[in-house]
Amino acid sequence: MKIVEKIVMIGASVLLFSMMMLMVFDVVGRNLLHHPVQGATELTEIGLVTITFLLFPTLAVRNAHIVADVADALHSRVLDVLKIVLTAILGTGMFGLLAWRMWLLALNSLSYGEASPTLQVPLAPFLFAASVLAGMCAVCFLAGLRDVPKAMRRPATHADPLQTIL
Repeated sequence: MKIVEKIVMIGASVLLFSMMMLMVFDVVGRNLLHHPVQGATELTEIGLVTITFLLFPTLAVRNAHIVADVADALHSRVLDVLKIVLTAILGTGMFGLLAWRMWLLALNSLSYGEASPTLQVPLAPFLFAASVLAGMCAVCFLAGLRDVPKAMRRPATHADPLQTIL
């Protein structure tokens, strides 16, 4: 799993660096040479979608998604387990729904032959890839359930009252 994660991170890094260099050339071309890079906006949009959906499964497996604990003062094993289970259920449900809807959107895009306006890049392959990656993310959210036994054994902690909003 670590090898796949490392490959995904390297791929995302290369893609992000490529997008950064594309933007540099586009801005320099636009402002200094009065000739922007054709299709830079389209390539940036495609790159952003690719990076986003490429990294979602990794974040779900690592349990590194953004968490806003609004009730930090309320710590108990039951609430910790409930948080883990609800995160797994909601993450799986939402990304499963997203994967299903994106698959249907990709099928429509394929049937219409939809392509980007300037470069005429077919959009269906990117939508299919995003759908598959969203489905993988839905499955990866279930990996969070592996923390339930650990949360059940952990002693209850008490938050510092000066560090909570309640």
